[in-house]
Amino acid sequence: MKKTTILTILGAAMLSFTACKQAPKSDEALTGDAKAVSITEGAVSLNINTTESKLEWVGTKLSTYHSGTVNIKGGDLQLKDGSLTGGKFTLDMPTLVSLKDDNESNTKLTGHLSSPDFFDVATYPEASFEITGVKPFTGAKAAGGEQTEISEYTITDPNFLVSGNLKIKDVTKNIEFPAKITVNNNGVEAVAKFNIDRKLWNIVYPGMPDDLIQDMIWFGISLKANAVEPTALK
Repeated sequence: MKKTTILTILGAAMLSFTACKQAPKSDEALTGDAKAVSITEGAVSLNINTTESKLEWVGTKLSTYHSGTVNIKGGDLQLKDGSLTGGKFTLDMPTLVSLKDDNESNTKLTGHLSSPDFFDVATYPEASFEITGVKPFTGAKAAGGEQTEISEYTITDPNFLVSGNLKIKDVTKNIEFPAKITVNNNGVEAVAKFNIDRKLWNIVYPGMPDDLIQDMIWFGISLKANAVEPTALK
């Protein structure tokens, strides 16, 4: 299975919004109250490959942007009859890191993001996402806009809409977004790119009065789960 990556394209694409006043142009995840999680009988569970899976983020303020990663700690994806039906993953928040600037600046920003001003990592060392629904992508519009413009920050060829409960700090919200999901005998790979409003998860630090932080955060998620017994997936 060909590995899908996101971080490798960040550098070139960032040129389009250096000194950006808004988050990267992407789908905005539809956000609502947390939903019940259903279990599909007879589904095959595949453990997420944490080495080949990742979450990447971009945050912006009036003057510039910052980007980085958070490690995926573990999780699984559920398949039945060759289709994704559910799953979950956990984010290891102490691994949150800023990567854009020089080492000193990255260290300073990483420390601030880990503080109570933002993600309060000492109190909330994990964040999580659990799928509540997967349905085919059927139209030109989904979760925030037309899928017509080629963008490094948008899935331009989604085949599913995924919904799930995203828990950050002490808040759980259900979000829905387009995704590209590929299933074959080797396992499953899923990629999604979308913006969320950080304030809905109680991340409300405004930034400096003359350099305010934008509410929208961009997430790029790449998940890969390998099949132990490939013939069981079809």
